[in-house]
Amino acid sequence: MHKLAKTAAATAVAALALAGCSAAGAGTESGSGAKEKIGIALPAGNQTFWTGWQNAARDAAAKLGVDASFSDAKGDANTQNDQINSLLVGGAKGIIIASVDPKANASVAQAASDADAILITGNRTLEVPYGGLEGANPRVHVGFNDVAIGKMQGELVVQACKDINPCQVVLQEGTLGSTPQIERSAGLMGGIKEASNVKIIDKQSNDFDPTKAVEVTQTLLQKHPKVDVMLAQTDPEAVAAARVIKEQGRQDGIKVIGIGGSMEGTAAVASGELYGTVWVSAKQDATAAVETLVKIMRKESVTTTTLSDRPTVEVSAVKVTKENVGQYPGEW
Repeated sequence: MHKLAKTAAATAVAALALAGCSAAGAGTESGSGAKEKIGIALPAGNQTFWTGWQNAARDAAAKLGVDASFSDAKGDANTQNDQINSLLVGGAKGIIIASVDPKANASVAQAASDADAILITGNRTLEVPYGGLEGANPRVHVGFNDVAIGKMQGELVVQACKDINPCQVVLQEGTLGSTPQIERSAGLMGGIKEASNVKIIDKQSNDFDPTKAVEVTQTLLQKHPKVDVMLAQTDPEAVAAARVIKEQGRQDGIKVIGIGGSMEGTAAVASGELYGTVWVSAKQDATAAVETLVKIMRKESVTTTTLSDRPTVEVSAVKVTKENVGQYPGEW
């Protein structure tokens, strides 16, 4: 990892120029020398959720008076490792990573320690022991409880499957191996385990990509003449699936359930296009991550709970259907 940091030093200026933007605006302006520097490494900045997340993180950093630089791995774990090393070489003393891959990105925890920087995870975890507020990197995780979110989606499935026996369910998973895919899938199984009528008859990955979700939906519908419920692990893919279902004239027989509570998703719930979703706030998630990192850097008090053996600052989620969607408008 020391060798990787030295390699990154040679191209730090170029890498940081491509990394993203500072709290002040476009580019990677360093701000005044007195400002604390933090780096925020995102997995896929072009996705709607991460665009909203980044905007909220930028606002939080500006409010706290820190200089934040962003990087976008575009779904590549090795790229994300290189970007974090560039952020560290550029002087970041705090890092938030939302990992592309919890295993492949685990080495950045040691890289941050070698650079005498604090690293926390935001939204997505790393597969490495967490050290706690004053321990080794990564210190803490900030984000949703993805197992609980998956369980909430499972509870919505049970509700949608009431009086249908058997209730045949197909699942579109996100990027295989990512934290949300692993934990939301595990939570889903926990949410439906007591419902003997619910049967998951197929699952395929759409890589959290609405365009790919269209193709996956078409394949699943062709493969299975009878589907009662279709699931997607974020709202953009759920909405894409619902539109394919409608184009094929099967909307009255298939209920679609997403996760995320996006603007498009909540509108689809309100119109009946989606049966339901699990509402989360990209703004709350990003703001909590930035605030937590800065508090740790400034040795201020942070309250955590333990989730999956990780000290965690948990961000809440809510099950949403047509009955309560008006209380939870989309943010992203």
